[in-house]
Order: sequence, then structure tokens, then C-alpha cells
Amino acid sequence: MRIAALFLLAGFCLNAQTSIGVRVLFGLTDTADTKWDGSATARSGHIAEVEPWRFEGSDAIRAVDSWTASTHEVRLFGGRGLFGAQAAIPHVANGVILCLDNASENTEIDVKTAQGDFTIRLRDVPYGKPVNALNNRVIVDRIPPFVQLTNSPEEQDYPAAVVDKSGNVWMAYLEFRHNKDHDRLRANLRAAPSDFSQYKTPTGGDQILVIKISGGKPGEPIAITAPGGDLYRPAIAIDGTGRPWVFWSQNEKGNFDLWARVIDNGKPGPSVRLTKEAGSDIDPVAATDSQGRVWVAWQGWRNGKASIFAATQNRNSFSAPAAVSASGGDEWNPAIAADGSGRVTVAWDSYRNGDYDIYMRTATSGSWDKENPAAASAHYEAYPSIAYDSAGRLWMAYEEGGGRWGKDFGAYDTTGLALYQGRAVRLVGFDRDGRVLRPTADPGTVMPGVPALRAEARVRQSDAGQQWMTPDPQNSKTRPENSAARNVQAPKNTSPRLHIDSSGRIWLALRSAHPIWWNPIGTVWSEYVISYDGAQWTGPIFLSHSDNVLDNRPALVSPRAGELLVLGSADGRRQFHGIERFATPTGMDPSVPSDPFNNDLYANEITLGPATGAIGVNPGDSVAAAPARSDQPERTAVSNMRDYRKGNLRIVRGEFHRHSEISMDGGNDGTLLDQWRYAIDTGSLDWIGCCDHDNGGGREYTWWLIQKLTDIFYTPGKFSPMFNYERSVPYPEGHRNVIFAQRGIRTLPRLPITRPDESVPAPDTQMLYSYLKAFNGIVAAHTSGTIMGTDWRDNDPLVEPAVEIYQGDRQNYEMPDAPRSNSEHDSIGGWRPKGFIDLALEKGYKLSFEASSDHVSTHISYANIYATGLNREAVLDGFKKRHLYAATDNILADVSSGDHMMGDQFSTASAPTLQVKFTGTAPFAKVLVVKDGKYVYSIEPKTAQVDFSWRDMAPAPGKMSYYYVRGEQNNGELVWASPMWITYTGQ
Repeated sequence: MRIAALFLLAGFCLNAQTSIGVRVLFGLTDTADTKWDGSATARSGHIAEVEPWRFEGSDAIRAVDSWTASTHEVRLFGGRGLFGAQAAIPHVANGVILCLDNASENTEIDVKTAQGDFTIRLRDVPYGKPVNALNNRVIVDRIPPFVQLTNSPEEQDYPAAVVDKSGNVWMAYLEFRHNKDHDRLRANLRAAPSDFSQYKTPTGGDQILVIKISGGKPGEPIAITAPGGDLYRPAIAIDGTGRPWVFWSQNEKGNFDLWARVIDNGKPGPSVRLTKEAGSDIDPVAATDSQGRVWVAWQGWRNGKASIFAATQNRNSFSAPAAVSASGGDEWNPAIAADGSGRVTVAWDSYRNGDYDIYMRTATSGSWDKENPAAASAHYEAYPSIAYDSAGRLWMAYEEGGGRWGKDFGAYDTTGLALYQGRAVRLVGFDRDGRVLRPTADPGTVMPGVPALRAEARVRQSDAGQQWMTPDPQNSKTRPENSAARNVQAPKNTSPRLHIDSSGRIWLALRSAHPIWWNPIGTVWSEYVISYDGAQWTGPIFLSHSDNVLDNRPALVSPRAGELLVLGSADGRRQFHGIERFATPTGMDPSVPSDPFNNDLYANEITLGPATGAIGVNPGDSVAAAPARSDQPERTAVSNMRDYRKGNLRIVRGEFHRHSEISMDGGNDGTLLDQWRYAIDTGSLDWIGCCDHDNGGGREYTWWLIQKLTDIFYTPGKFSPMFNYERSVPYPEGHRNVIFAQRGIRTLPRLPITRPDESVPAPDTQMLYSYLKAFNGIVAAHTSGTIMGTDWRDNDPLVEPAVEIYQGDRQNYEMPDAPRSNSEHDSIGGWRPKGFIDLALEKGYKLSFEASSDHVSTHISYANIYATGLNREAVLDGFKKRHLYAATDNILADVSSGDHMMGDQFSTASAPTLQVKFTGTAPFAKVLVVKDGKYVYSIEPKTAQVDFSWRDMAPAPGKMSYYYVRGEQNNGELVWASPMWITYTGQ
């Protein structure tokens, strides 16, 4: 890793603000490409650098103070024409960022452009108050000065920081080192390799490093761990003797444990292991109490359940872990803060009530008080960040989402809300006696609102009201033909980071997708900061070089009153010109010689001056713990499925088709971590394959992160995540979801695609089958009747034993005119009728049925496997044996024929007989038997319990026929028992 050569923030540890950032956006009213070539000069200041804001095409910085640039159509996933869409795409602003030094409020900037000239007076552009120029064709706002802290091919991420008594900043972070061949291993192929072992070559692994920033300059990195580890998020705090303590999670023989190491006189001391119990210990947060002792809190998994633990420093060691949370639900995302009177508070979010609520607990002089709810309504409340003010009041920022988070959402049901259908950041305070406080001014009035295409849009979170927090069942019922359920229009403010400086000024950072912009590696999210001086809010303040994924949490520290340093990672995704030659409307061409995007660390500094007075507050409503949500029917149905046994087999519920922020088209899917929270808590799944297209376009760092989390959340016997990715190849070859039971298998690049009019096996698909055999994996096609599907030109029963018959985001691909099937008039994702599954079965393909979600959709599609146990090997074995079935609800299905069960192939001298057992979540309106693509039997049970036998009275001697059963409940929920292939050998 290289430290950036230049680091000097003028306001950092100095009195006078001499570095200033200004963002100038051109072409607000343009309706066609328009030239905005120009230059800038400063009076009473100096333009040190001009940076592009979102250049593309021939846009370029020509000199230190000039540029050529034009406005362009907004970059969106798919551009024109995806799924047949031809809607006009609006033109949006382009711009430059002017970096000034030796500047003051009296500085004036003269800007000359091809569309006219104007002058910017810095005194007229304070933080949070942009100004317009050239008849509203230009907008100018002040942004913080910034510097790049690291600049190397490695990935620097997850910064944590603390300030010592001398004003020095200590920053811990994780560095990932790439395999030297990572670009080549991602690149598309001209011929299939004869040896796939290269796709299991290791990475360079992780290392925890610390940088001390003193006098505005960084020192050399201090190695806390050796390189080549398998590590996760660090934390840092400074004890009463001035020694920094660094914490991190480390994979020790398959178990992630928590470690700590002190830095003494600039050198790391012995490593201290804090945990050794079975189960992952992750997400440490640390603070120092009034006696100078460091406290650390974290999430620890024990026997499949997550709790919050804490430990306290005792000189050079730590106490045994103590449980902070006490409930039967999973606890997540701890935050910690200490005041000056001996109190240490830990806050976290909990699923104990059947939705996410926030709880907190305070230790006073080392003794823990009882747990208290901090935000516990029927809404989604999570991701707290806490801080104490000088008056001893605790302040908490957190995310609030709508009710029924993660429940039923998809093309045919929107009685719940998907994972990222809106989010607001809330701020609440608690007096010493527990009374609830609110700031007199609503912070929502200065937070970004509903993300918009236009950067100049001044919508705010408070403008959105509350309606978006209530699920809309009519959404799915009124969706246009060929369209999925509509995404909710709502603010999407997430990942709050709260800090209160020594003057009492509140600083709050958050992430937003505003303004909407897309890059081939995914949606662009940015960091914004707002601040409260005790009387009024300032903001939103846009932070340059904060462009990254959604779950990106910078460190906030205040070296002095009225100043904030934001230390975060950015991957540069706002800049399209770095990838333009290798960009497609749906992602980055894997043949790009060198991935132009990687995580580096940046510092943004904001100076607003100390708070003007005490924090103005109003009394708030008291917080009571919400009663547990009434989901007993669902819990009973899940319990019945888990308890059911068929010989030595049990049913394990799951899916393997989810997306997150990592996907190039994951802008509405939410964070990678929220996919896991959904799977474990809201979905109550037993297994999952997660996530994303090639684990992020085949990029090594995102693949490594997804693989890591798949191990972190693995608890054999309780929850069994599989190593998974979506391998997307257009029709006629098809998108497929890949599963492995082992870690370390890289995603497979592509061969050239075959044409739809070629009736030949696809070389790329055949290569995929060989790769799966090399690493003992399996695959399933999805969305087969769309442009993402296949005409079934290929199948290998050894590695392709299943098909996604139903997809929560879209439709059923079983056969024409089946319930929820796509049609020529309503096919979400395009119409390709050769992809219906009955045509594959007609070809003799032996495919079992599963259902999964795809984008956005939640809680309405399940792949249920009959397995010998709940571990990776058993899940994979159940797939290979085709012992699985698909359902849109928690429906128990058991279809057998004598000693054989669904998925089996066998011969019989007796007329084939099916024994059908269904336990529904509502009465079945109809149950049908399908033989060789035709309905041969149906009943109308009108009961939730179905148990009958059916005999084929007209079997054809010597012929193998397939039989399967579909159940249709009176509430529209469906179940598909997988086929059996039976050869009748009688006469």
C-alpha cells in the first residue's frame, strides 16, 4: 500500500480555513448534448486543482484550471432498450470540482464557459445553501476540501478512527491484497480451459493497518496483523495512558474470533484473543470510559443465535465476554458511547419482536442497568449510532423503514415491503433520567429526499411524509403488463454516523443515492453530512470521493470544536470516463485489461465553527417496547416443515437467487448485510445462496467479501449458506444460478454466445458444466421464458438437476396458461416462449423444481430441499438427488410413489401410483397431477390438509413418463412438487 504523496488539510489542526471545495454543475436545463468547455480563475485565492464530477466521452481536464465538457443523458442501468423499453432518457448536469487553497470568504472565482460567464463569491455560498447562475442553467455549492490518503492497487476499506489528547488522529482500516492475476482471471475466454484449477487460486488476503495522522500528515502504516489473513471490520479506541487499542475479527480454522492489539510507543504489542467460542464474533465497536478503560462491544453468534457481548480493558488484557443483550431474537449492529461520569452505553437492533427494533443498555461504573427500548414501533428500526453530549444526554441516530419489512413483496403480492423500499434517518435523545428528547429543528428538513435524476433537485426527507412506510397491496394488483411491482418512491437515507464535538455541535453523516447515477459496477451512492449548532441545521453537505456501495460507513472524528474529519473509502464509481471503452448498458465488459475501480481512503474536512449554544430540545414521546408481531401462523408453518421427517430426510427451506448493492443492477435491492438479515430473521430460512451477478461482475474484492460473509454466518445444524452466484448469459443460453459447498471457487468468465437461430450446443454452457464437475457444483436456470432464459439447447443432468420454476420478482415458467405464468401480453423481462419448462421436460431433461426471489422480491418464493441434515454437504446432496420442491408460501409437500420420492427416476411393473400429501397455509382450491405435460387428474379439496393417492390407469408399457403435482390454494399461493420419472415395465 502507498500513502498518498500529498496530504494537507488546511483546516486540520490549523486555525484559518484556507482550503475550500466548490462544486459547479452545468446544464441544468439542457435537453441535448451541450458544450460547457471552460476555465476558472480565483481572486484572493488559488485554484490548486480541478477535478471532474462525472465526465464521459471527450470530457477532460485540460489544465489545472480548465476543462472541456458537455452535458449527456443520465447513466442508468440498461440505458435504452432493456426489456424493450424505449423511453427517452433525460439530459442531466455535468460538472467540475474546484479545489482552492489560500482562500477565504472574500475569494471570488471567475468562471468562463462556452454558454456564458459568471462569478462565484464564496461568501454567498455557505455550506448547505447552493446558488444558481446563468439563468438557473448552473448551480454552485460548497463542498468540503478533501485529500486522498491511500493510492494503491490494493483495496483499503472499513476505516475506524479516534483522536488522542494531542489532537492526533489514529485510523485503523482493512487492506485487501489482490492476486496478481485477478484481472486475467475475470476476463472472458476465447476457448474453454482444459484445467479449471486456476479458478481456485487464492487471493492475497487481508491485513489490518493503522495510520497516525499528526499535524495534518500521515505516518507510515503500522501493521497490526500479518498480511494474508481472512479478517473483518476493525475498531479502535485509546486508553487512559494514550495507547490505541485495535480490534478486529479473524478467521481461525473456520471460526471468526475477536482479537485486540495495543500500540505502545508507536509499536504493536502482543495480540490478545477475546473470544474462542464456536460461532462468529464480528462488528466490534469501542469507546473509552471516564476512568480511561477501553470497552469493546460486538455481535457474537452462539448455536445459531446472535447476541451482543462486551468486554472491558484491564491494563494489557480484557475481561471475559459479558452478554449485553438478553432476548430470544437475533441482535445486530452494536454501537457504543461513553460519557464523562462513568457511563458506557451500548445500543443495537433486535429481532426479538418479529421486526427490527432498537434497544440499549448502560453500564454505570461497570455495573449494567436493564435493557431499554430506544425505538420499538411496528416499523423497521435499525443501525443505531450513538454519542453523548457534554450535558450527559445520549443521542441516537438510526434508520427507520416501513412496516412488514422483508415480508411479501413481488409481482403478485405487495402486502409487505422489500428490503430497500425506503429509509429515513431519525435522531432522538435521552436525558439522564431516560426522558425522550427531540431537537427543536427537524433534521429531515436538511437531509436528501427521494433520490432524483437531477442533482439540483432540492427535495428533502421531511417532504416525503409517512405514506411510503405502509405496504400497498394494490401495487401488485395494478402493475402494468410486462412490469414488476413498482418500487416505492421514498427517501433512501441509510447508515447514519453520529458525532458530537466538544462544543456540543451535532454532526450526522448518512448515505443517499441522490443524484441517481449508474456505473457498470453498480449504482452510485454518496455521503452527505448535516450539522446542528444547537439552534439550526446546516446541510445537506455533499462529500466528494465518497462514491461507493450503499453499506459504506465512514469514521467521524473532531480534532477541534466546530471541525469534523470524515474518513471513508471510495471506489471512484462516479467517474464513467475511466471505464467507458469497456462499458455495456448492463455492466462492465470483463475483458477490461485492468479494473479501473478500487477502494482508497479519503479525508473530507468540514469547518462550521463551534456550536452557538446548548442543543435546543423538545420533549418526545416515551418509548415502549412493541408487543411481538402476530405472525404465529407463519411460525407454526415453518416449525411444521422443520419438524417433518421422511425417513432420515428433513425439509430445509431456502433460495439461491438474491441480489444486493453489489450487483450492477442492484440499486433497489439494499445492502449485502440486509440480505443476510432477511434470510436469517425475516425469512427464517434454513439455507441460502447469496448473492449477485458473478459476485459483483467477477471482481475479486466483492467476490472475496461475499465468500467471507457466507462463512461468517454459517452455523451447521442451524443455518447453512451456500457459496453462490448468478451467471448471466443472454437468451438463448440463459441465466443460471451456481452453487458450491466449498469456499474459494472463483466465478467463471464467458465464451462467445451462440445465436438463437443456431440449433447447436452452446460452448459456454458446456464449459460451465465442465467447471461445475471440476469443483462439485450444481446450477439451475432461471426466468427461462424471458430474454434472460434459454431455449433448452443444453442440459447435463449431473450438474443441472433443477430449474427455477417460479421467481418472486417475476412469474411462473412452468407451461403456458398455468397460474402466474408469463404470456405474450404479460411477460416481465421479455417474451421467449421456447423457454417454458414443459418443453425441457418434453426433451427428456430431468429437472426438479425450485423457486427463488431475484431482485427486490422477498418472502414469496422458496426452494425446499429434502436433506439428511442442515449443512452444506447435505444441501448439495439433496439438490443433486433432485429431492426438492418449489412453493410461494410455507407449504409442506410430500409426493412419493412406493419407496420413491419426487425427483427420483425408477421403473415399476405396477401401474404408477402417486401418494400426495400437502399441508397448506390456506385451503387448497385445486390440486392437479401433470403427466408428460398434460393434466391427468385434479381434485378440489377445499381444505389445507391434502392426502390422497392417484393411479395412472393408462401407462404405456416401456415408456418413461414424468409426473408432478401442483397445488393451488384459495388465496393464490402455489406449490410445485418436483417430477418423478417412471418407466412402466408391465403389460
